[in-house]
Amino acid sequence: METPTDVLVYIDQIAGEPKQARLLASSPHGFYEVILQTAGGSRRALLPIAKTFVVATELEATGGLVTEVER
Repeated sequence: METPTDVLVYIDQIAGEPKQARLLASSPHGFYEVILQTAGGSRRALLPIAKTFVVATELEATGGLVTEVER
């Protein structure tokens, strides 16, 4: 995923409501640097990679369903 990019962030589990964010960087030190959209405005945050699930808001361009299996 290229940065910066708009993402949905799930913290600790996928079952909760996602937070809108802008992913700025992935650190080799184990965290994502994001700007979270909150009711009070935009906030910069460092989120632990191990407990954070990040999904791009943009759909990936695909050429169709791949049905060929290499054996």
